[in-house]
Amino acid sequence: MTTLVTIPFSHYCEKARWALDYARVDYREEGHVPGFHRIATRRAGGRNTVPVLVLDDGSALDDSPLIVRWADERAGAERKLLPPEGPGRDEALALERRFDRDLGPHVRRFGYFHVLPDRALTLRLMDASTPRAERVGLRALFPVLRRFMRRHMRIDEAGAVASRDRYRAVFDEVAARLKDGRPYLMGDRFGAADITFAALAAPLLGPAEVPFPLPPVEALPAALGREIDELRAHPAGALALRVYRTHRTR
Repeated sequence: MTTLVTIPFSHYCEKARWALDYARVDYREEGHVPGFHRIATRRAGGRNTVPVLVLDDGSALDDSPLIVRWADERAGAERKLLPPEGPGRDEALALERRFDRDLGPHVRRFGYFHVLPDRALTLRLMDASTPRAERVGLRALFPVLRRFMRRHMRIDEAGAVASRDRYRAVFDEVAARLKDGRPYLMGDRFGAADITFAALAAPLLGPAEVPFPLPPVEALPAALGREIDELRAHPAGALALRVYRTHRTR
């Protein structure tokens, strides 16, 4: 069966997972702990990043946009994720690229800046739906992993502030796009742009419908909780929460 290799709580993996679910593609998920995931992705034919979709013929799609397009090709007419060829499709793909570049990495860095100092909270996120041996290894190697993540992702106070500015700019652009009353980013129809925005924003919104356990806001550091409250009240945050409520089903 087609296999989706993930870090279960990764928002890029949630983007791919949601696209597959919405298109009603059969697959199984293989979750891994950060760091340990590199062994699985290399074995699957990908690089060092998740998600990787391993197809029945053994080939691999190792980037979330590739997985979205593959899912769209297999979706029924009523569940297409992308418009047909033409300007509308180009616009949807451009939005997806914008969110992948300027939303996802910055949501991740801001979130990790606040979560990584709390070992128990970080382990709680990383433990869900992963092999026991990896969870045991994570506990032993957590100080090393945390140092590596901070250095590799430049997770520090200056980086967190810069990332907040970047993803806030994307939220404001989305809000401006919605001012004409459209229900979705591309107009009247839900699709890949909405999935990408909502999934990549989800770590700072905490929608109840995400298919993996997120800690309640009250369990998070106070500064992160305040940011979540503000983003939930933002028009773009309201869109993401609405499409989760309405469309995060298989």
